[in-house]
Amino acid sequence: MATVRGVVRTVAGGVGFWLLIDLLRVWAPSLITIFGQAASTPPEAMGGFALAVVLAGCLPVLLVRVPALPDHVLLATALLGALACRIALQIVGGGGPQLWWASAGVAFAVAWSCLAARCRGDRLVQAFAVGMALATTTHAALGTWGAVWRDDVWAWLLLAVQAGLVLGALAGGSRGEGRRSPAPRGLALALLPGYLVAGVWAANPARASATVETWGPVTVAVATVAAVALAWPGTPRRVPAAAAGLAGLGLMAGTAGTLLPATASPWSLPAYVVGLPTLVVVLRALAGRAAGAGRTTPTLAAAGGAVLWVVLFFAYYAGYDLGYRADWLLVVVAAVLGGAGFLATLGRPHPEHRRSPGRREDPRPVEPVVPRRRLVAASAVGGAAVLAGVTAALGPQATIPSVAVPDDADDSLTVVAWNLRMGYGMDGTFEPAQVARLIAEQEPDIVLLSEVDRGWLLNGGQDQLEILAVLLGMDARFGPAADPVWGDAVLTDLPVTGVDTHPLPSHGAVTGAQALAVNVSQGGRNLEVVSTHVQPHPVADDADRALAQARDIADLVGRPGGDRVVLGGDFNLRPGDPSWEALLGAGLHDALSGARPAPTSPADDPRQQIDHVLVSDGLAASDPRTVPTLLSDHLPVVVTLVATG
Repeated sequence: MATVRGVVRTVAGGVGFWLLIDLLRVWAPSLITIFGQAASTPPEAMGGFALAVVLAGCLPVLLVRVPALPDHVLLATALLGALACRIALQIVGGGGPQLWWASAGVAFAVAWSCLAARCRGDRLVQAFAVGMALATTTHAALGTWGAVWRDDVWAWLLLAVQAGLVLGALAGGSRGEGRRSPAPRGLALALLPGYLVAGVWAANPARASATVETWGPVTVAVATVAAVALAWPGTPRRVPAAAAGLAGLGLMAGTAGTLLPATASPWSLPAYVVGLPTLVVVLRALAGRAAGAGRTTPTLAAAGGAVLWVVLFFAYYAGYDLGYRADWLLVVVAAVLGGAGFLATLGRPHPEHRRSPGRREDPRPVEPVVPRRRLVAASAVGGAAVLAGVTAALGPQATIPSVAVPDDADDSLTVVAWNLRMGYGMDGTFEPAQVARLIAEQEPDIVLLSEVDRGWLLNGGQDQLEILAVLLGMDARFGPAADPVWGDAVLTDLPVTGVDTHPLPSHGAVTGAQALAVNVSQGGRNLEVVSTHVQPHPVADDADRALAQARDIADLVGRPGGDRVVLGGDFNLRPGDPSWEALLGAGLHDALSGARPAPTSPADDPRQQIDHVLVSDGLAASDPRTVPTLLSDHLPVVVTLVATG
């Protein structure tokens, strides 16, 4: 009975972390699309609001005492509050209600995590691992298109599973809840900062998808199941110092190897194999440390961890707006976690890991026997790992419906250029199916995309490019700019004969830029298609820096004797600017001239002509237009091209 009750409590904890992750998938992008606007609202303002939400979850748990309500009632209340907000988010349609329901849900989930550290410490690491496994595997099965953004049978099915697990766990765990099992303070403090490392890369199937499209998510899903197996105490129950030290080094090396390279590489795939398992071993090492003397309670430590988590979260992503690379920040976090786990193995063991007084070891030799229960457990873990891998591999094809793109039988070439703002519309919702349908309606041969996100935790951890590629059935090519999973892309149904990514000097811009050159073949003719995003500069009227970046692009596409060129994207410059003239001086022509003025930004009140398609000699443009939509903060531009010679 004790074992069953322990499993029930672990499942309850696991679904709590799963709810927290789902709520964060909505809350974080809502901060930068509804509360504020990324790159224009000061990061400290958005960070201050996020900190207030986390404190709203921590402070009531720390300051309010309700003697008549036992811990398990408070824990159940916080969990049910998080579930109610999760259900509301499945119903509301963006805007203010989305921001406030998500904020309330995160506050409830943070309160739950603080209470869990106070009274469920004996199962906290196992619950964390189970929550990571549930969230990661289901996210991979959905092709990283988060269930909170969908309105199909898969979304409602997963929500029903979450609700069923919550209600079942609360009902099954309602008896025998008098014993409080506080977590060691080090574990309570480290848990949510540890999730930051997991969410950014170690348990992020979207980021792994950008590394290796199919095997990346499969690897992460299988690794999360392995982490669950490592979370359950074995023999010895306390993590040895050598194991904790190796796990800490592996976690730090995986973080550095995944985040620090300039571009995603298949060589980072092994990091995903050990990522979450090493983090879980580190957390288990912290769980084995005795609480020790002091006035800091596990609840206060967990609240401190939540505050530290949100500060680190915004410090990491603010670097892309403020002009510093914060990759090393997460490497330091991983190193500190690993070091703390190793030091914990050198201290006093947690009372549950101490040997009972007077207990003697039996000196008689014993035949090595594999207990039946352990064999059953190993078989269950192996089966779960296989199921997770198969689900991650086959799930996207089953859960992402296709949007048919009409065939174009003539020799013309339809080009769409669109800044997608990481896939978020003006109301702050992520709607890739509607984006794909709008693109398909233009009957495109080539789609040039700017601000493509392939796994930022800040944006919900979705591989936007792969989702669109599956929806449209088109070949996707990516050019990283700000980091390995944020940049520009090309979608096409034409044969691709070559791909080259050209990093561009920033010339003072805070966000990196690049030019993705994709060579395609149509009717026996070669065509070079270039997708780029000219970055704005800290000084709005600094024409010299903007001109320098435009000249870099002009030098790239203006090579004499090359293929015909189509250059498109968000240029952040207007017709007639010196930068514009530099591009025209490279032998390019404005493909949208017949539609001028053609303002594209902001989408709800277009005033600025900053999204363009430029073409070289040998290509004639017709039917140029912008397409009204609120699916991004930019309007797409569309033009049809015909070879003239």
